[in-house]
Amino acid sequence: MTRFTRILAAIDFSEAARGAFEYALALSKQHSARLVAVQAVPPRQPFSSEARERMALAGHVRERAEQEGVDLAIRVQHGDPADVILLQARSLRPDVIVLGTHQRTGLERLRVGSVAERVAAKASVPVLLVPERWQRGTIEPFTHVAVAVDFSPASDHAIEHALSLASGPADRITLLHVVPGSSSTVPPHFHRYGGAEYQGHLVGDARRRLQLAVPVERTTAATIHTRVLVGDRASEISRAVASLGADLLIVGVSDRGVVSRALFGTTAARLLRATPVPLMAVPAVVATSVHEKDTALHVAA
Repeated sequence: MTRFTRILAAIDFSEAARGAFEYALALSKQHSARLVAVQAVPPRQPFSSEARERMALAGHVRERAEQEGVDLAIRVQHGDPADVILLQARSLRPDVIVLGTHQRTGLERLRVGSVAERVAAKASVPVLLVPERWQRGTIEPFTHVAVAVDFSPASDHAIEHALSLASGPADRITLLHVVPGSSSTVPPHFHRYGGAEYQGHLVGDARRRLQLAVPVERTTAATIHTRVLVGDRASEISRAVASLGADLLIVGVSDRGVVSRALFGTTAARLLRATPVPLMAVPAVVATSVHEKDTALHVAA
């Protein structure tokens, strides 16, 4: 299993950030990792503004870390929140960045933007995004990890990361691939003649490719399942994650240029706003090393 040694968490006055800090605190305790909490003071706000509130927040997180026996450092920096988090990540080189997300949609999201999406798109280490609505009394190690697979190099890295996180004999990994519905995949003239056969071919091909998606040289004791879905990618994956009872969804983040990274990829961004469980965004090239473990591989269709 991957062991985290340094975890970076962003804190502010929101409930989403408080929940993410508790999640990061639990991970730090599980892995005996050092936790670094970063707070950004918005650039248009004087650094002295809300100083008392920031001190109170710092006191609270220090107290929680002491209660849990976690080594904690706090950094406060003036600047755009996403830029500050990314700058601190480049300096600290954590194993993972933990952020809370409000899962905003529609006009509100367009107006305020998403720090979580910007960080996930540009970070060189995995980013764990914890929904505000995700609440559990006790945070356990990941035992059922779902992976969104599109057969790109980025999703290959996501699979590798899942294999390193869920490696115990009682753990489970489910690889999910979505074949788009017939309206977007099958040419119009196939709708009446051969449409079902064509889509069946796509599903069968996806099943075979999923079986081959696990690297031969990567071994784990976890049981690996595969599932091919049909329909809208984000909607079908979100529904599958909920029905499977997975405790983590991993997606790969492709490095396809400034525009696509800024948008975080259409499917990944929609999953971030819809998935009911924490989502880990894994960059195509991970800056930190992934630990390997030589155990048996079990693949269940």
